[in-house]
Amino acid sequence: MTYDGHGGGAGRGGYQPQQKRGISGPMTALIALLTVLVLALLGVVAYLFLRPGGPSGDGQAQGVVASSSSTTAAQPPQSPVTETAFTTPPQRETVTVTREAPAPRPNPSAGYPSGADYSGWLDNRQARCNAGDPATMIGRTTQASFSICINPDNGRYYYRGSAGGSGVEVDDPVVTGGTATVANNGVVYSISPAGMVIYEDGAVISSQSMVSFWAD
Repeated sequence: MTYDGHGGGAGRGGYQPQQKRGISGPMTALIALLTVLVLALLGVVAYLFLRPGGPSGDGQAQGVVASSSSTTAAQPPQSPVTETAFTTPPQRETVTVTREAPAPRPNPSAGYPSGADYSGWLDNRQARCNAGDPATMIGRTTQASFSICINPDNGRYYYRGSAGGSGVEVDDPVVTGGTATVANNGVVYSISPAGMVIYEDGAVISSQSMVSFWAD
């Protein structure tokens, strides 16, 4: 058999298989760079989602903020407090002293004058002892009535007398037996069972006879 010039002979112009064209160098470098970028991007995304607190930030800081927010929300708003200062004056202490009235003393043999008891004259408060104090001398002259009394709290004497509607009280008369001397601003009353003599600046200004007299 005879072949023409377009036949496939082994020696000339026969069929030859085509070689595949490979990937060029620049294309390979570009693919490698894109691969590295993709992997880096995936690493960043994974870090953001896997780190504590997630992509929003630090979990500890968020916990503190959340805790602070919850604490603030749990506490009700504080109302302003108004304080008023009061100045209280010190209280005065009231002391009540109660004393028993002295028991009536036995009547002496002469007895009290008519119209008098153990505290003095009953019809003349100005010539009677205070608050039921006992009398140690009771008398009435032609011009005056008087009682010399004892303060049972301290044992001191005091004089109470009345003349012409005016009364007087004098502390600390000197009592000796059945006599007494009362000094009142330069005026001295000298009392005895016989009467009352009144002196002023050493001169007698009144001498009165005793009408009723009693001494303890």
